[in-house]
Amino acid sequence: MEMRRFVISVLALSAVLLCSQAANPGFRTELTHKGLDYIRSVGLPILEQQISQITIPDISGDTDDTSYSLSSIHVTSFKIAASSVAIVPGTGVTVSGSSASMSLHANWHYRMDWWPHVSDSGTCDISISGVSMAFTLTVGADAKGHATITCGQCSANIGSMSIDFHGGASFLYNLFSSVIANSIKGSVAGQICSAGKQAINTQGNAALESLPIIVAIDDNTEIDYGLIAAPVYENTNYLETLHKGEFYLTKQPTEAPYSAVPLPAPTQFDRMMYIWLTAYLADTAGYVYQKSGILHFQVTPDMVPSSIPIKLNTESFKAFLPQLYKDYPNMPMILNLINTAPMTANVTTTLLTGSIPGSVEVLIQLANKTLVPVFTLAAIVHAKADAWTHSANNKVYISANATYLSTDLKLVSSNIGQFDVTVLNVAVNALAAIGVIPFINTYTVPGIEIPIVDGVSLVNPTLQLGNGYVMIATDFNYKP
Repeated sequence: MEMRRFVISVLALSAVLLCSQAANPGFRTELTHKGLDYIRSVGLPILEQQISQITIPDISGDTDDTSYSLSSIHVTSFKIAASSVAIVPGTGVTVSGSSASMSLHANWHYRMDWWPHVSDSGTCDISISGVSMAFTLTVGADAKGHATITCGQCSANIGSMSIDFHGGASFLYNLFSSVIANSIKGSVAGQICSAGKQAINTQGNAALESLPIIVAIDDNTEIDYGLIAAPVYENTNYLETLHKGEFYLTKQPTEAPYSAVPLPAPTQFDRMMYIWLTAYLADTAGYVYQKSGILHFQVTPDMVPSSIPIKLNTESFKAFLPQLYKDYPNMPMILNLINTAPMTANVTTTLLTGSIPGSVEVLIQLANKTLVPVFTLAAIVHAKADAWTHSANNKVYISANATYLSTDLKLVSSNIGQFDVTVLNVAVNALAAIGVIPFINTYTVPGIEIPIVDGVSLVNPTLQLGNGYVMIATDFNYKP
């Protein structure tokens, strides 16, 4: 059951593709023909199993003054020799099987209509070859951004058929070939379509509903991965899903005052899947974290490693802030770092950077533990970061790690007189690397979850930077 749900849901997601261009996505996926072909190879045994479980309705009729019936008709084996998956522009995804063979077992009975009403019964084995079928999947999006799937079209054709009667007269062969064969072919074709459509429409939607469109990041924030429009199918080389890709506060969700920029059209198709995360996703994260106040924290003297020559003590600042030392000799200092405006992200083909506007309030801790404010700086923190993907607890994440920080400082207010802040940059940069980088990384290193079907793992993912986005190129594997 789990394997069947996997294949149906991945095929469904494959069809959720090329959403309309009404809005630009913050998150996009591209499934190539290579990916579809892998799904086909995994899904083939499941389709065979589903069709092997069909039951053919009893067949009865009259011919040449003889009443006949076939009952308890069931499949004993079904095998698809060839299969394919294709995108049909303007229609959806077509899953096809051909050169299939099927074996059936049934009970037969006949009775002459005239006296003395001779009758007989027995069993028979039916062999069918040259079976072909095609299912067309179309996918929509409901009001909440969930994908919905419908198998609206199905065709099935039955090739040649032979029968082996057990316990009957030889004339039954002719009766079968001329009359019963057509009834069996039509019934089998109908049941193949019914079984496939039932699996897709019922189990497919159940699987899609289980995929999260809201992913919790921490106790305060979440990401909306809902589809932003109903799907459109425009290209035979790849399928695309367009998602909102926006951070929200969990308890007070509001739209960020930003718009995602257009992503370039896909140009790579040699991997199974491409996942695009835009700067819009990071910008809305900055908006949410600034609004929530999460990025307000304090740097205390005990946070400075002994290996750092600059300490949070007025003694370390004696040379370039003599008035500070004069007023508060050899006293501990505390920094209140406050994020005053949303962080902005910038992604180029070579760099992943961000800017965080804020303020630095410097306080002196007196002997009685009283805190005395001495001056406040406006600061813009510029950061560089690395990004990568990883898996944990059967989930896939993209993570970032701040590797470098620098600051631009401006004196806002002072209780020790005016002074040149230029000389503070070196000290503040060193302290920011100690206190700010680890704090930021506590949020970025765990990563954000990429929604994916249970049992799927990424194979050899590589990360590429582009103008305004990060793209993951990957193959994938499935284990139930």
